[in-house]
Amino acid sequence: MAIEKGEKAPDFSLPSTDGSTFTLYEALKNGPVLVNFYIGDFGINCTNYMTNFSERYEELADLGIVMVGVNSDGEDSHKNFKNRLGLQWELLQDADKKVSKEYGAIVGPGHLVSGFTNREFYLIDRDGTVKFVWRSEIPKQLPAFDEIFNGVKDAL
Repeated sequence: MAIEKGEKAPDFSLPSTDGSTFTLYEALKNGPVLVNFYIGDFGINCTNYMTNFSERYEELADLGIVMVGVNSDGEDSHKNFKNRLGLQWELLQDADKKVSKEYGAIVGPGHLVSGFTNREFYLIDRDGTVKFVWRSEIPKQLPAFDEIFNGVKDAL
């Protein structure tokens, strides 16, 4: 079952590209967090949309939002992907897809990438409440950048 707007976000702790363990509820003490679940490092669609997000990332940072990316790829893959694209946010390793499953962010059957982490965004406020959700209905669907940025801004 997918987590929806208005629900309490499940807390989680995952290894981060900066070598630390990222814990959602600890990070929320400093402000809202935008959790971006994505299919995989180095795929053409993920590379394209992460590059586009990178160009607008400062808009989120200026609002005091911390963004993290989550999928099951390994630590080295995440580090290489982050460095190659010059991403300003941390990528988190959900090796067993436990967090992705908890949020309902797994591509369903009938798709080429069935069982992979789906493209989804969850804006979580300081109190742990989900304030905004965007999810891809079709795994190849790229994020609607304006819809996401405007939705995040409106939710604050």
